Amino acid sequence: MPALRRSAQLGTLLAVLLLAAGCGTTEPAPLKATKPEVPADLCATVPEAARTGLLANANTDTTGNPTAACSLRSADGAKTKVQAVVTWLQANDDTDGEAVWDSQCQAIDLREFRAQSGFQAKGADKSCAATSRTAGADGATLAAVAGREIVTVRLTTSPAGTPTSISRGQQMLEGVLASLAGDS
Repeated sequence: MPALRRSAQLGTLLAVLLLAAGCGTTEPAPLKATKPEVPADLCATVPEAARTGLLANANTDTTGNPTAACSLRSADGAKTKVQAVVTWLQANDDTDGEAVWDSQCQAIDLREFRAQSGFQAKGADKSCAATSRTAGADGATLAAVAGREIVTVRLTTSPAGTPTSISRGQQMLEGVLASLAGDS
């Protein structure tokens, strides 16, 4: 028994010495938090041609899942009334990003909007879009996911005209996606 006890003690001592030797005397440098790459002014990422003549207001929240929003509208008294909201969200990972995008597409009220089958936004992993036309107004709702980033556009134009809301919305969506891809 004493030999077995001595063997166990030597094994324990050897394990402690190996652990102590592996724990160097210098500590690694502390990790630094990275700031999310939130667009400071989401409206500035919307192509100028799509926001010409529109008043813009943007805000950003860098906490949690960072978000940015851009509100665009025509000036009071304008012949054509345009209202648009562009949002950007950065999810925790690609899986969360796709789930958020999917929820945006599923939330489109198909009683009011007609899904645009085969819609694909340039720069997006996946995208969806739908249009509506009621009482002379033209509306569009679009959503896209690119990795962890989700971009949505909601747009109405009254009276309906050229460009259509879907065309202008797609230009906004793709412009934001292109701008964000250029920042990475």
